[in-house]
Amino acid sequence: MATENGAVEAADIEVIGLLAFTALAAMTRLSKDGDQAPTIEAHIEHARMSAQAFELFTQLEAWCANRDIDLPAAAGQYNGLYDDLDARTRPTTWFERSVKTYVTMGIISDLLGEIASRHELFIEEAGNWDVAQGAWVRDNIAPLISADEQLGARLSLWARRVAGEALGLVRATLFTHPALGQDPDTVDAIVAFVTKRHGERMEQIHLKA
Repeated sequence: MATENGAVEAADIEVIGLLAFTALAAMTRLSKDGDQAPTIEAHIEHARMSAQAFELFTQLEAWCANRDIDLPAAAGQYNGLYDDLDARTRPTTWFERSVKTYVTMGIISDLLGEIASRHELFIEEAGNWDVAQGAWVRDNIAPLISADEQLGARLSLWARRVAGEALGLVRATLFTHPALGQDPDTVDAIVAFVTKRHGERMEQIHLKA
């Protein structure tokens, strides 16, 4: 937690680095999703979400500048964090792409929220880390899934595959950067929370976790 004089603990800088790197990754992911969108309306909405992700980054950048924190260095330690996940879960359809982003951004957003709150950082941003992508899928993709049983079955299998990779990444990240989770019991609690929340999100779009 930052002190009144602006000093920030090393563990908190690791958290800030993860938040910032993930905001950049989300910006890129949502921009790519927008490029593949089947309608101009969906393209516009994804461009808006991508801009919101970059706005989160700029807010972190300003926060760090006021405390003499080297944000590129803090974020850079996570460079490549999501590469294997992306390589192992390449979508072949628009629905797969949207569900992949829904699953991964949901899981990672819950991870960020839990880590940040336990470090008493950016509490006011809790729930904002997915930049409303989840709400967009619930409004635009979930009704189509509900109306097509075969589509729902296929996407349930796909979502389970993506979730397996994403939850594995959560554990690996907390193991590789122990300062994020603080202690083993906290890590277990974070993973349990993130897993539970994922199941709830799957129900919201009519998929089986």
